[in-house]
Amino acid sequence: MGKTSSNSRFNIPGRLAWSIAESAGPLNLLYILYTLPAKLKPTPDASTSFMGTGLPAQYEILACLYLAHYLNRAFYTPWFVAASMSPIHPIIAIFMGVHQYLNSSNIACGLVYSVRSDEAQDHRQLFSYGSVLGTIIGLALFSEGLWRNMSSEAILHNMRRDAAKRKARSEGKIEISYDKVYVIPPPQGYFRNILCPHYVWEWIEWAGYYILGGTWGLGWGWQSPALWFVIVEVTTMLPRAVTQRNWYMEKFGKRAVAGRAAAIPGVL
Repeated sequence: MGKTSSNSRFNIPGRLAWSIAESAGPLNLLYILYTLPAKLKPTPDASTSFMGTGLPAQYEILACLYLAHYLNRAFYTPWFVAASMSPIHPIIAIFMGVHQYLNSSNIACGLVYSVRSDEAQDHRQLFSYGSVLGTIIGLALFSEGLWRNMSSEAILHNMRRDAAKRKARSEGKIEISYDKVYVIPPPQGYFRNILCPHYVWEWIEWAGYYILGGTWGLGWGWQSPALWFVIVEVTTMLPRAVTQRNWYMEKFGKRAVAGRAAAIPGVL
C-alpha cells in the first residue's frame, strides 16, 4: 500500500479501495447507533438527543466528531487532496475494512452501553459541574489534532504534485503523471524533527477524543472505548511510521533524513 505497494492484477484503484475500506467505520457506527439502543431495556430516550438515536447529546456529539474525522479520511483527502493513490490489493483493503469495523464497533457500542452506567448518570448534562475544563481541553486537542493532521498531509500531497509537474516539464511532457512520484519533506515546519507528523497529530486528535469521552461519561480506565481506540491507533501506526522512515532512508539517503525520527523526536 502506498510507497510499498506491489504490482498485482487484482489491485483496486487506490482512491476507490481506500474510500470503501475507510467508509466501513462510519457506516457501521451509524448502523449500531440507530439499531442497538432499541434493544436495551429501558430504551434510551434522552430529551437532548438531536440525531434521533435516543442517546444523550454528548454521546451524539462524540459520534459526530468520529464521523467528521472519517469524512476527511474516507472522502475529502483521497478525492480532493491526494495527488494520487497507489493501487491497493483486495486483501489489504479487506484488512483495512475489518480494522475500521472493529474500531467503530468498539466506539459505537461503548456510546450505547455507557448510557446505562452509573458514571454516565453523573454526566447527563453536557456542561455539568467539573466537566467544563475537560470539555475545553478535549475539544481543543481534537480540533487542533484534526486540523494539523489534515494540514501536514496536504503539505505532503502538494509536494508530490509540484514534483510531478517539475518532472513533466523536464521530460517535455504535457500530461502530468503522479504515479510513484515521491519526495522527502525538508526539515522545517511540521517536519522539522519527525517525518510523520500527520500520524502524531492524529494521535493527539484521538487523545482529545478520549478526554472528551472520559469527561462526558465513557470512563477513564480500561473500560473506556476511546482509550482502546487511542491504543490501537498508536500501536498500528507507529510501526508504519518506522517503516516509512526506513523507506526514506533507503530512497533519499541519510543526509536527506537529517537525523529526524519517525514519529517521536529523539526516540523513534
